[in-house]
Amino acid sequence: MANKNINHEKILIGKNCKISDNVTLVGNIRIGNNCKIGNNVFLKSVSLDDNTIVEDNSILGYGNITGHYYNPKQSHENDSLKKDTYQIKIGKNVLIRTGVTIYLDVNISDNCWINHNAIIRENVTISEDTTIGSNTICENNVSIGKRCAIHNNTMICAETMIESYVFIGPGVTFTNNSPIGHLRNVPSTIRGAKLRLGCAIGGGVTVCPGVEIGHEAIIAAGAIVTKDIPPRIIVAGNPAKKIKDVDSQSFIKEDIRKQYGI
Repeated sequence: MANKNINHEKILIGKNCKISDNVTLVGNIRIGNNCKIGNNVFLKSVSLDDNTIVEDNSILGYGNITGHYYNPKQSHENDSLKKDTYQIKIGKNVLIRTGVTIYLDVNISDNCWINHNAIIRENVTISEDTTIGSNTICENNVSIGKRCAIHNNTMICAETMIESYVFIGPGVTFTNNSPIGHLRNVPSTIRGAKLRLGCAIGGGVTVCPGVEIGHEAIIAAGAIVTKDIPPRIIVAGNPAKKIKDVDSQSFIKEDIRKQYGI
């Protein structure tokens, strides 16, 4: 391997891998079979399963934890507990496009796509077959279910929970800090949104802190969601209000509904 920077702990590289120039490997690293690593890639404490691709100029293992609501002592203790494990786990057949940054303590399951210049913060879980759009920011302590489609330029704030089969259009903004800001003489509360199974969020929507969007509900493009939305209704406007029920033809597939008991 030419032009590789290796800080050895334990490096395992599978068969038929292609590792390009100026790749830095730090800590425990596992690279499965048939993986491809692009130019100028940084990997720290990463496990990549078979057939996964990491394109040029990506960072997997960005370690800084910031934010006014973190306990630095707790973070340090967590790091010491995890020093012998892979702090980023990437499944099979994952595509990580150019310029992606992934922090430590992230788990991305099989068949996911993380597109150009996306940022995935610490303590994030992304289940299989999910796509994260270009320039999307996924903040810390977020869970995303399987077969979700999250489009470009979306802001997923900390403490957001997204169940499976959710569609999120481009330019959606989630918020979590109520009241706004942390430098006021009032207590702030971090409350992420909850998006239930199979709901769909149109482009340019803003979702306020702590809002729950019911299963298979549809939020029209540009809406401002200020309160909980019941299942299987369509809402629009500012503030978002019901305009009609979701037609049964727009429900997610019957076998999926049966699987989840809805």
